Amino acid sequence: MIPGPTLQEGPQFPPGGTSFALELLQRALLRAGFNPGPVGGGFLPGSATAFAVRSFQAANGLVANGIVGAETWEALPDEDMQGLPTLELGSEGGAVALLQRCLRRMGFDPGPINGVFGPTTDAAVRSYQATGLVVDGIVGDQTWSYLG
Repeated sequence: MIPGPTLQEGPQFPPGGTSFALELLQRALLRAGFNPGPVGGGFLPGSATAFAVRSFQAANGLVANGIVGAETWEALPDEDMQGLPTLELGSEGGAVALLQRCLRRMGFDPGPINGVFGPTTDAAVRSYQATGLVVDGIVGDQTWSYLG
């Protein structure tokens, strides 16, 4: 099996993208004091979100290119962990990439930040849960809240 490409730490997308990660970005921009417009709205060139991203980047000494990559994600306030989906082995998507970033930040190696909840991410979740949670490999409200 040939491994697929891995994503940079944290979702990266240029203006025009829409995703679960976009909603997380918009909530984080609000917490940082930058108005991205309505949460769930698009990230089109000229939109409130695009303006908020560039403003946030400039205010934080980052290249104000409007592309949300690893440096921008790391500079944003921590994500709001409420209302995130329950994840387990086999889950995929932006919420898994967020989980992987959180685990890495906490010192648990989830493998590549690729949005795929595979065996390495499962092992990292179980190791993290062993620090005081029920060890079941399922990332529900309790695990999200401890990660947050």
